[in-house]
Amino acid sequence: MSAQTFRLKGRHVLAMLLGFFALVASVNMIFITLAVRSFPGEEEKKSYLQGLHYNDRLAQRREQAALGWSAEVASARLDDGVATVELAYRNADGAPIYALEVSGLIGRPASRADDQTVVFIPTSDGAYRAEIEGVAPGVWKLTAHAQNTGGKAFDLEIKLVLE
Repeated sequence: MSAQTFRLKGRHVLAMLLGFFALVASVNMIFITLAVRSFPGEEEKKSYLQGLHYNDRLAQRREQAALGWSAEVASARLDDGVATVELAYRNADGAPIYALEVSGLIGRPASRADDQTVVFIPTSDGAYRAEIEGVAPGVWKLTAHAQNTGGKAFDLEIKLVLE
């Protein structure tokens, strides 16, 4: 009996090449499916409608700039899962602004899973404080809406790093 030796032929090379690309394509499809299921790419469900109202948003920003108000994070700290955030509001002259109703939203920049509403309580000298439970260390996005009794409003959006 004589042993036959294996000879690599063109059909073997073609089968290996097609198998390799089929494997790469199937792995890519798995990764694409997992990526789209975990984050579909749209944070705003009605992004088309949001785009239609973009000019309204620009007008609100112009009105806010005309007020001359400013806001800053006076302090932000994290203690045992409770974040304490203090905002300071000033008018165009740099004087503290009193009697504002300040509310907001805190959440992670890339996901809405950890979003929490926040209510700020006035403390002193135009400062407003909120204590937020269930906050982990890391980067957070804070959006605050302040409104005075006359209906004038000021929106603040800022990134917080809590450690």
